[in-house]
Amino acid sequence: MIYQEAVIMVINGVIVTNIGQKVPKYKAQTDDFLQKSTLIANLSLKEVSNPHVLNYVAKHKVDFILFWDKDIFLARTLASLGYKVFNNPETIYLCDDKALTAYALTKAGVTQPNYFVFPLHFSGNIFDYYDIYKDELLKLGFPLVIKERFGSFGEQVYLAKDEDSLKDIIKEHGTKPLLGQAFISEGSGSDYRLNVVGEEVLLSVKRTNTHDFRSNINQGGSAKEVEVAPLMKQTAILATKAVHGHFAGVDIMLKDGIPHVLEVNSNMRTIAVNKVSNVDLTLKILEYIINNI
Repeated sequence: MIYQEAVIMVINGVIVTNIGQKVPKYKAQTDDFLQKSTLIANLSLKEVSNPHVLNYVAKHKVDFILFWDKDIFLARTLASLGYKVFNNPETIYLCDDKALTAYALTKAGVTQPNYFVFPLHFSGNIFDYYDIYKDELLKLGFPLVIKERFGSFGEQVYLAKDEDSLKDIIKEHGTKPLLGQAFISEGSGSDYRLNVVGEEVLLSVKRTNTHDFRSNINQGGSAKEVEVAPLMKQTAILATKAVHGHFAGVDIMLKDGIPHVLEVNSNMRTIAVNKVSNVDLTLKILEYIINNI
């Protein structure tokens, strides 16, 4: 009788991080993925910083890439080489620029606050052209939110209470691409983060900040797991599909009972919500990847 040894297939993954991510909160997120990966049988996950990824995959067997960075060129290059990249490079591209996110949501018919994308300019400060575009911007009414199109953790987000403060914000930050967004006064300082993986909302948290209009945990907010209405879940799933996401953290506020999507985050932080939930979002993302390679 001939006996054959069972062959154990090891799944080899890479988590791509940015060379400049030295802040503890970034490292903590990466470390959480690395630690949780040890809980999945036959999974090997290795961190590789973005300058070394192409060289690494050329020399090693890699079954998937967890792209925890925003280097669109690199993400698309890896996908073009045939590697399974999570999140989808197109998702990272659309979510990294808040104007492109708004466009994708509009195209998909997802309800969101009214918005104004400041004109593209190549030098100087967009405030220099204020009189040309102000009529369209002021249609949003006051107060209104001004966001830098590229930003995270609730940073680079400002509240203009009147035209004078609006001008001051543009003067200070108008050398960068900006987006104006109508302010939802209902529940100011609170919103909902719905965490979508695949086509399912795995957990929802309500974020509250009593000291700031921004509810982000990074801005001093707190989070509590809550059950939300089916319409809100449906909206979060549609928003994730609108940006072609494998997974996403969708920020929603209610206006007259209707869910309005504020932002879609392609690389949402999982640690904060893990602390207030029995659902381990980090582990769920890894399990989703394993089941979809």
